[in-house]
Parts: sequence; structure tokens; C-alpha cells
Amino acid sequence: MNAYILLIIAEEPCHGYKISEKLLDYGVDLPGLSNKGRIYRILSDLESNDLVEFDWDTTSSPPKKIYKITSLGEKYLEKIKKEMLDFKSNIDKFIDKMDELYG
Repeated sequence: MNAYILLIIAEEPCHGYKISEKLLDYGVDLPGLSNKGRIYRILSDLESNDLVEFDWDTTSSPPKKIYKITSLGEKYLEKIKKEMLDFKSNIDKFIDKMDELYG
């Protein structure tokens, strides 16, 4: 989930509710209000690790935190991408072997 949230923020700085909407575009469903709270906990963790930062949008009421990715966050996303590509390679090998055995 962290990677999806970070990727969404990398695409465009945004607030927590918009992040929850964009997660649906990635097929990540968080039904219920309590699960939406998970997004804010993740954002807090990302902020604590200097992967995101925020500015206040005071043009709306109540004011909203608009999260944006940091350079450290971008490096972290690159690391995640490499790990996912490695994992994808392993999955492809598994599928190839299954096809070889069972057609």
C-alpha cells in the first residue's frame, strides 16, 4: 500500500481523500471509514521517514494537508520498482515452468 500511495503522490501532490479515490484506479479497495484511516497512518509513517512532506491548503474549509513526494521518496520508489521487477521475473519463470509442465 505504501508504494501505491507514494506513486499517487509522485504523480500529483494531493490530500488524503483524493489518494483514497486514486487507489481505486489501481484496483486497491479500502471499504469503510476505518480503512480510510489507514491511509492517514501510512501518510504519517511516510512523513516520519522523510519520503513525503506536506503544505497546508487553507483555501478550503477545513484546511487540508497536501502531500508531495521528497527526493528520498523518489529514490525509495525506484528501489520498490527494482524489487517488483525482480519479483515479476520470478513469477514469469514460475509461469513458464507451469506452462512447460502442464501446457
